[in-house]
Parts: sequence; structure tokens; C-alpha cells
Amino acid sequence: MDARRYFLAVPRWLVLAAGALVLAGLGLALACPVPTDQAALVLRFGQPVRVINGGPVRTPGFALRLPFAEQVVWLDRRLLTVAVDAVPVTTRDNQRLAVDAYAIWQVRDPLRFYQALGTPDEARGALQAILASVVRQHGARDERGLRAAFDREIAGYGAQATDARVSRVALPEGAPLDAALARMTTGAQAEAAAIAAEGHRDAQVIRADAEARADQIFAASFGKDPQFHDFYRAMQSYDAVFAQKGSRTTIVLSPDSAYLQQFRGN
Repeated sequence: MDARRYFLAVPRWLVLAAGALVLAGLGLALACPVPTDQAALVLRFGQPVRVINGGPVRTPGFALRLPFAEQVVWLDRRLLTVAVDAVPVTTRDNQRLAVDAYAIWQVRDPLRFYQALGTPDEARGALQAILASVVRQHGARDERGLRAAFDREIAGYGAQATDARVSRVALPEGAPLDAALARMTTGAQAEAAAIAAEGHRDAQVIRADAEARADQIFAASFGKDPQFHDFYRAMQSYDAVFAQKGSRTTIVLSPDSAYLQQFRGN
């Protein structure tokens, strides 16, 4: 009698709310909403039984499942990226290169993809191995062939490649890199020596032309103004004798020496 009286005392809204929560929990246990960018693969005791939003045309809906007997595996259907670093590639002239590349891909057949590789996260290692193999086959220049080859390789797994590109090409560490740096250094030194030699040659030509032009001007000035010619020769002599930095030359002359006549205004 007391229990019945207590039950009757519980507000009706609280009973309705509890019932709604139970129904909501049961609904979530039976059905999951499937967004446009996801595919839902329903497994019954580990075996796939149906796929929601798995076709070429996106049809989102609800993934119905039996509690405890079925589970839902989600597969991302958006554009995804896989990348590889420092893939060793041998060129036609037997040079070793390290190539970085990436590819953009997406799941096209969720059931086949899951059966072959698992979820996209689980398949990352396998896709990297496939991309590395394709890069080794096509090298660093044939990006169109790289995308086509990667697409052919993953098509059998229910996936599609939309793009594939080389992001970096470098020499591998070790002897090839050291040899390349040595060749670059030698080439740079040879180029610098050639530029220096050319500059020295041009400087000699310019200096010779300037001296010849100066001699012509000096000879012409003597015919026009002998006094200026004498003055200029005297200034050159004074510069050579007295104006040299660090010179300790001592010359003793009489005040009326002809050599000093330019200082007297003569």
C-alpha cells in the first residue's frame, strides 16, 4: 500500500520524461544517422551485411542494427591525402634521387575497400606502400603518369585517385650528395676565377685607354700653353718626391733653386 501510494505521488511529467529517455536510448541502439560524407557498413558477428550511403550517388539515411549482434563501421568518403617521403628513385643517367610525393584519393566502393584494406585509417600504410612503388616506377617528372598509375593500383580496392604530385626532389644523404656539393663548389670556383680574369682584363684595357688619352691631352696642352705644361710637370715631380705616404726622403736645396721656382710663383 505504501509503495503504491509512493508511485502515485511521482509527477506524471517525470514518468513521461523517463519513458522518453528509454525510447531514445533504444532508438540510438537500433538506428544511427548516416551523414553525406560517411558510409556506414553494418557488420553482423564481424561479417558485412549491408551498406548505407555506399553508392556513387550519396544517399544518407539511418543505419539500422540489432543490439549486441550487429555493429556499424564508419568509412570516410571525403577527399583524403596520403604522402610518402624520401622515396629512392634512379634516373635514366643512373643518378640517385630522394622524392617526396602525395596523392589525393577517396573511397568509391566502401564494401570492397573495407574487405581489402579496412577503414581509411587502417589502410594508410598500404596506400603509402602503393604510392611509393608508383613513384619508383615513374620517377619525379611524369606527374600525369603518376596519378594514372596510382589510380589503377587502388581501383581494385574500391578507391579512386583524383590527383598525385611530386612535392620535393633532392639528392639522398651520403656520397651522392657530397659528390654533388663538390661538383657545385668546383664549378662555382671556376666561374668566379673566370669572372675575376675577365674583370682584370677589362681593367687593364680601360687603364691603357685612359693613360693613352691622358698622354694625348698632355701633349696637346704643351703646344697650347708651355707654362701650364711646366707647372703640371712640376706638380707631378713634387707629388712623387714629397707627397708619398711614409716617405722619409730628405732633399736639401738652396732657396733660389730652379726646382722650387713654382713655389715662388715663377
